[in-house]
Amino acid sequence: MTHPQFLANLGALWLEEGEPSQALIWLERSLLLDPGHLGAQADHALALAALGQPAARDALAEAWRARRDVPEALRARLLPAPISASAPLPAVRLGAAVQDGWVAYRELSTLAGYESNLNQSPKLYEITLTPPTGPEPIDLESPLLPRRGAAVTTDLSWQLARSPEAGRIVRLGVNLGGRFAPGEAATNWRHIQLAGSVSQQWAPWRAQLDAGAGWVGGALNEPYRLVRLAASLERTALGCGFRASIDAESRTQSNTRVLDGRAAALSISSTCTLWGQRHWNWGLALRGAVDEPVNPNRAGGRQDLASLGVRLQGALPGQARLDTSLRYSQTRDREGYSPLLADNARRHLKQSQFNLELSKPTQLSVLFDAEAVVQLSLTHQSSNLPLFRYHAGSLYTGLRWAW
Repeated sequence: MTHPQFLANLGALWLEEGEPSQALIWLERSLLLDPGHLGAQADHALALAALGQPAARDALAEAWRARRDVPEALRARLLPAPISASAPLPAVRLGAAVQDGWVAYRELSTLAGYESNLNQSPKLYEITLTPPTGPEPIDLESPLLPRRGAAVTTDLSWQLARSPEAGRIVRLGVNLGGRFAPGEAATNWRHIQLAGSVSQQWAPWRAQLDAGAGWVGGALNEPYRLVRLAASLERTALGCGFRASIDAESRTQSNTRVLDGRAAALSISSTCTLWGQRHWNWGLALRGAVDEPVNPNRAGGRQDLASLGVRLQGALPGQARLDTSLRYSQTRDREGYSPLLADNARRHLKQSQFNLELSKPTQLSVLFDAEAVVQLSLTHQSSNLPLFRYHAGSLYTGLRWAW
């Protein structure tokens, strides 16, 4: 929702499918983020003309009459008169195209901020054990306490996409990221993710297959590997986009193999335009999953997971954008977690997470047209076992570049 090139391509696909009203939604959002996007300008004018409003197309045709860089197919649809061969050639932003029809998109963000709980730790000075002889409160020699402090995060992604035929899109991508906390170096973490997908469009229906692998490591957390496969089906109806997906995930620890797990999930989500606000949309997502241990000795055994999320995003004055979400999730173990904790009670977790992002183009050449970003995150996790309760908050600000 923040990438004008992607939104422009999506609007163009809807226009090709003969759905100009749907195309307008995405093309207007693309132009809001990048008013100078020439492809979105042309498709926006053609969509309006298809809806009986040819004024924008005629105005654009007149403005582009002297251009020599308009593709032949677009010239036939947009420009009634031939382009003068002696007209000067203006500078045109064509986008990031690579060989053999591939399109590339890159994004780099660097943010600095403060976190109240870098290690997602509870606040415990004592713990009550429950051996057969009865409960025993024990003072901890080294209390479990949140580590707080300043930190810097960096995220770099590179994505490639290609449409080998109408309605089909192939995507490949890599993402690198990490966090560095100068005062709490033990909480630093890093990750790398590789992903690919193939999607196919049939009129209002769209199917997609995804595959990905990720590696996560850090001083406090044992490195582990994630492998994920997913299949989804989407369609647009009643002015909303609906999506259903199934996915399977495998998690492998580097050393503590008893913690390895295999998960399967079903997700249903929708995204709709906010009533009366064309530049705002809201979304709802439901997800249910089961995590099976590879080793039957894993504490808690099989886990049942469920989550509900809502999201609101849209345009603010001055080309700024707001993206905010609220997510509630529950995790329940099928077996007792430990005989020494609450008499082998089955662990359950409840987590609430609120995220907010404000972004605005700087339009400063000295910053290479970076986007200014502010991110706020608040997390609260409760549990019947005090060892798994924690609160965390973070506030970051910095710059994001896309090219």
